[in-house]
Amino acid sequence: MWRQRLAARLAQSGPLFSGPALSGLELARHVAGLATQLRPDERWVIWESDPAAFSVAVLACWQAGAVPVLPGNGQPQTLAAIAAEGLIATQGGSYQGLVLHPFAHLADPQPPQLGELVLFTSGSTGEPKAVPKSLNQLLTELDALEAAFGPLQGEMLATVSHQHIYGFLFRLLWPLMSPGATINRVAIGYPEQLAGLGAQAEGPLLLVSSPAHLERLPAPEVMAPLLGKLVRVFSSGGLLSAQGAAQALTVLGQSPVEVLGSTETGGVAWRQQQNGSAWRPFAGVACALDEDDGLVVEGVVAGGRVAMGDKALFEADGRFHLNGRRDRIVKIEQKRLSLDAMEKALCRQAGVFEARCLLLDGRRQQLGAVLVLDREGRQRLASLGKHPFNQALRQGLLGEFEPVVLPRRWRVVDAFPLNSQGKVTHQALLSLFDDSHDAAFATGT
Repeated sequence: MWRQRLAARLAQSGPLFSGPALSGLELARHVAGLATQLRPDERWVIWESDPAAFSVAVLACWQAGAVPVLPGNGQPQTLAAIAAEGLIATQGGSYQGLVLHPFAHLADPQPPQLGELVLFTSGSTGEPKAVPKSLNQLLTELDALEAAFGPLQGEMLATVSHQHIYGFLFRLLWPLMSPGATINRVAIGYPEQLAGLGAQAEGPLLLVSSPAHLERLPAPEVMAPLLGKLVRVFSSGGLLSAQGAAQALTVLGQSPVEVLGSTETGGVAWRQQQNGSAWRPFAGVACALDEDDGLVVEGVVAGGRVAMGDKALFEADGRFHLNGRRDRIVKIEQKRLSLDAMEKALCRQAGVFEARCLLLDGRRQQLGAVLVLDREGRQRLASLGKHPFNQALRQGLLGEFEPVVLPRRWRVVDAFPLNSQGKVTHQALLSLFDDSHDAAFATGT
C-alpha cells in the first residue's frame, strides 16, 4: 500500500512541498538523477535541513539500494566518525569526503523503492548510538500511526528536525505518502514565525512540535492567525506538562497529541491530556511491567522486548500512567536521591518554572540545578541577589531532603539548551557548569 501511495505522489504535477513549491514529478526527477550516482549497499550520510532535499537524498538511496545514515547533528567530528561513502547535502561545509548535492542531477523518473536506514539516538542520556531500522519496522510504524489518527489532511508545519525518528516519520515520511498532505519546507524556530505562516496559509494546517516549543507559546492574540486553520498538533521528544497542554489548547485551539517513544522503540503510546493523563499503546505494541515496575515494550517496531527506563502504573483497560524514571537515582555522600523528586520539589518553590538537576563530578560529587524562572522568580532574583536567592531555595527544600543532597551549584537560564530534536541533553546541561560560563552563580553550602 505505502509504495503504491508514494508512486502516486511522485507522479503528481501539483505541489508536494511548499515554501518554495516542488511537485511530485520534479522530486522524482531529482531522485532518479541522484540515484545514478549511488551504488547498492553503499552507506551515505545525509545531513540536510531542507525537507525536500532531504527527501531526494533518502529516496535516491533507496532507489539505488544504498543505505541512508542520518546523524543526530551536523558537527564535523560527528560526520567524520561515520563510516560511509560520502555525504549528501546542499552544504558540504568542512566535510573531508565526497559530497553530492541532492539537486545536482536529473533523470527520467523510475518506480520508487523503499528500504532500510540508520538513525542515531539523541544523546539525551549519554553518547548517541546508531539504530538500524528495517523497511518492515518503518512501514509497521506508519500502519500504526494511520490506524490511530487516520489519514493526514493539510499542510505540514514543523518545529522539529527530520534527522531523528519522530521528525522523520511525522514531518516527512508519513505526509510524503499521504494524498491529502503537503510539506512546508520552512524550518520554524520561534512561535511568531509559525503565526506568520498561519497568516499566509488557507488551511488546514498540521503541526509537528515538541514540549520545548509548546511550553513557551506567546499570548493567544499573537497566535490568532492559526485559529480555525490548525487541525492537529503532534508533540514528542519529552513529556508535555499539564500546564503546557492546557496552554496549547487555549493558544492554538488544539489539544496536542503526545507521542511516547524513542529511537529504539519507535512510537509506543499516545495521549491527549484534554481527555486524561493515561497513555494508550499503539496497535501492535505490547506494554507490560517488569519486576521493578518498569515499563517494558515489545513489538515489531521495537525489534523485540525493550525496557523503557520509565516506571508505570497500569489501568485495567491496558492504558498506563508514567510514574517517574527508574534510571535517575544517584548517590551523594552515600545518600540516595531521585533527580525526578528533586526537580519536582524545585518546581514547587515560588518563582521556579522549570528545573533540571544533574550530578557534577569534581573533588567530590555535587548536585547542580539549572532553573528557568517565571516572572515572580526573576523579580525575586533581581531583588535579593544570587546568593540569598539560592539560599532561600535550599531552605525551602530542607523540609523534604537532607542538607547533604541539596543542590550546591546553580545556573539560571532563559530556556534550557536544546538539540535539533528539541531535547535537553545531559551534555548541554553539563556544559553550563564549565569554567567558561559565569561562575558567579555557583554557590557553596
